[in-house]
Amino acid sequence: MAVRTIDQAEAEDRRQRIMIITLFSVGILGLSYLVYDYLQIVNRASIPENLHSMDPIVAKWEAEGLVTDFDVPQARLIVNEAAWDRKERDEKIGIVTQLARYCAEKNAETRWRLTVLGKRSSAVLGEIGTSGLKIN
Repeated sequence: MAVRTIDQAEAEDRRQRIMIITLFSVGILGLSYLVYDYLQIVNRASIPENLHSMDPIVAKWEAEGLVTDFDVPQARLIVNEAAWDRKERDEKIGIVTQLARYCAEKNAETRWRLTVLGKRSSAVLGEIGTSGLKIN
């Protein structure tokens, strides 16, 4: 009978170690996800609510190589295709909508419109206008 209780104690000890390792692993995975999510948020281009602060943001994008030309009267943004493709879809949507809003305010228009063109290919990479919002 003493042998059986030693085996039971070893089994219980092994089960507790496995449980502790599992909980520790889940905790590490959770923290890793939080760090990953934080880095994703930090590395995104922030679009300001205040339209008067758009000029420095566009200048920053030009310095980073994303924006080649921004023509406010024509509501046209020319971008580097490679840099544009590295942006996530929701970030592209934010850029297009906020710059369209910015152009509408600067041009004293009621409707938002903006066309995003690739510098090399001149292909339409995104646009907002009467037909809605399209991101390629």
